[in-house]
Order: sequence, then structure tokens, then C-alpha cells
Amino acid sequence: MMTIKTDLTTDTQIKRTIKDTISSGKAASYAIAGYKGLEIRIRPHKDSQDATTDFRHRYTHPITGKRPYMTLGQYPALSLADARQYHNDNMQLLAKDIDPIEHRTDTKQKDITDRQNTLQHFINEWRDIQASKNLSAGTISKNKELLKPIETQLGHMRVTDITPSTVIKFVNGIQKKHTYKGLRVRTLLKSILQIAKAHMIIEYNPASDLQGTLKSHKVTHRPALSNDVTAFAKLLRDIDQLDDTSQLYNKSILQLLALTFVRIGDACAMQWADIDLNAKQWHLEPQKGKGRGDMVNSIIIPLAPQAIAILERMQPLTSDQKYVFHNSRRKKAPYHHMQEVNKVLNSELMNDGKGYKHIHSPHGFRASAKTMLMERLGYDELITELALGHAMLNKYGKAYNRMTAIDDRTRMMTKWANHLDDIKAGKFDNVIHADFKKAAKQNHG
Repeated sequence: MMTIKTDLTTDTQIKRTIKDTISSGKAASYAIAGYKGLEIRIRPHKDSQDATTDFRHRYTHPITGKRPYMTLGQYPALSLADARQYHNDNMQLLAKDIDPIEHRTDTKQKDITDRQNTLQHFINEWRDIQASKNLSAGTISKNKELLKPIETQLGHMRVTDITPSTVIKFVNGIQKKHTYKGLRVRTLLKSILQIAKAHMIIEYNPASDLQGTLKSHKVTHRPALSNDVTAFAKLLRDIDQLDDTSQLYNKSILQLLALTFVRIGDACAMQWADIDLNAKQWHLEPQKGKGRGDMVNSIIIPLAPQAIAILERMQPLTSDQKYVFHNSRRKKAPYHHMQEVNKVLNSELMNDGKGYKHIHSPHGFRASAKTMLMERLGYDELITELALGHAMLNKYGKAYNRMTAIDDRTRMMTKWANHLDDIKAGKFDNVIHADFKKAAKQNHG
């Protein structure tokens, strides 16, 4: 490269020199007047009226004595004034026997390390982990909502600067409006910080061990008729008396909830492809089972004759559709909305005009079934929990294989369906099995 001994002092001179250098077609470097070793390098582009122009500083290494070039930045993004300032900064470093290039490399590495040590870095890593899981749309949406305050308020902080006091202050701020949300945000924050701990960036998780420092959440269980069999019998009769013309979907779903005790979202989204009418089984992947350690990802639900009858009633109406309870008005999720079921259950159509609000909910069928199966039919907790889709471990800490209990569960579901018929007909007593083990042995025998 040719170096022209012309010292430049102004932007106007630089612009004129760039134009002249492009016309010549030859690369050249020009000294900046008054700044030893500072120059501007111009490299014309081939077959183009343009050039790459950058400032460079050539200096003597304070230890080796070598003469390296340090590129400062491209003109005009880097102005002449900025280039002069960079030159002055470099000269100050050299006066302290510090090499400017090595100093810049060290600074960049520190910046990278600092960024990698921010909570935002581990939030991103947590996101990547979640993306690898088969999470439901609902779970993804909830995670996004919980993550927002963490990212907004704490994302910029270095994880090493986050203390238990930081976490307490942050969570308390959320709890002023939403106690439960604050606790869930704290749980998520704890998971994120655990990644930093695993990378040994922090020695302990500041979101752990905060018992007694945060507001507790009073759990409100959804209402269920579990102990009053007379009231439960009336509920079942109320459901059966719903009009087939105007309330067929709501009626059928409520009946299936009583017979299968699945979650209402799973009942509403039931698919024909998952139903085996010949085997009398429903192959269900619970919506809330994805990504949760306390629930199974899939379960086979035996269908009693009473449940099969409901599905056969639906066949002429929707068997050509994906969903049993098809709803063409809902484009993204074209099946019956669970809120409609709630509305009917709480409406004047039920319970002599009073409805069942605060008395029994669609989810309440799960509690009712578990209680009555154990207390009235004598089944043990293991088989009822298996039927509910809860993850159960054996004495060796391994998950029970649900297929090994399919025969027992099939018999149980049929017995339960028949028991519901008896309850509706008033054929029940108030005897409760106290000896679950003895009763369970009889049921499994």
C-alpha cells in the first residue's frame, strides 16, 4: 500500500482525499496531522465508485518494540474527532506500558463475561431448555406471563449481585397485587438461578430458603360434592335432565366428567382418533400433563358401557370431525369451550334454579370420584391415583406402569359407572368402608 505524505486536518480534506483516491484506483494511507502514528486508510472497491475507509494507529509496543497497526473504526461511522480521542486514549495506555490492542481484547472479553453473568443470559438459557420440551400452549403462555417481570426488573443484573434481599423485595412488590402470582414468579426465578448455580457462577441460589419472608397463599380448593351422597345424586339427576336439543354438548360432557373424572379441558377437546370403541378405551394425552412431573403424559382410560353410550350418541353428529364436541365457531381450537359447561352448571337450569356455584365444579368430579371410590367402594389410593393420571412411584422409586393396572382399572370404571346409576336411583346407603385394604383385596380378587 502506498502512503502519501500529506497530513490531513479536517473532514473536508478527508472527503476530498477519498474521492481522489477512488479516482486513482489505488489504495493509500494518509497521516492525521498532529497525532503521531494516526492515519486514515482508503481502499477503493473494484468496479465501483466507493471505498472502505478506516482509521488506524501504528505505535511501538511498550515491551516487544514491535510496530503493530490497530484499526480504530471505519469512517464516517467513526468521526475524525473520535479517532483523535482513541489515539489519545492509546497514548495514555502506552505511557503506562500497556499495549492498546491487548487492553481492548481484555476489555471485550470482560464485557462478554459480564453479559454472560447477567440474569438475562440465564433467562435465555432457560428459554432454550423449555423450547426443547413438548409444552402445551397454555403452559407456554403462563411461563411468558411469569417471566415478564423477572426479565424487565432483574434481567440486567449480574447474578452475583442478586441477593436474597433482592429476591424478597422483588417478589413482595408483585405480592402487593397478586400473592399467588408472586410465589409462582419466585419459583420460576429460582429455576433460572439454579442454572447459574449449575454453571458455578454463583455458590448458592438466592431465591432458595426464603420461608417465612414471603406472604403465603391460601389454597382454595374447587368445590366438590364428595361427602353428601344425597346432594351428589341430585347433581347427577340434574345433569341427566338437561335438554338434549339445546344442551347436548354440556350434558354429554358433564356426564363424561362424572364417568371418567378427567379434567374438563380434556373432555371438551376429546378427539375421535383417540377413542377405540371396540376396545372401549380412550387414549388420552392430558393437556396439563406436559412438562409436569406430578402427572403422566398419556393414559388409557377404560370406558364403561355408560360412557360408550354417550359417544355413540355423538357419532352421527360429529364423527366426520376431528373433535367429538366440534365447534366450528372457534377457529384456533374448534371444540366446545369449557366455560360454557361452567355456565350451565352454575345456571338456573340446575339445582332448582340455584345452580352449583361454590357447591360443585366440573373439576370437582375428580375429588368426588376419588373420595367415593375409596370410602364407598373400598378402592385403595394407588389405583384411584393411577386413574386420575397422577404420577405414582413404587417402593423402588420407579413410576408404576399403568398398563399393569388396566384390567383392575377397567373393572373399577365399570363398577363406578354402575354405582352412579345406583346413586341416581336412590340405591345407596351411608356405609363407609373403614378398612380400605380389606375392601381393596375384595375388589382386586
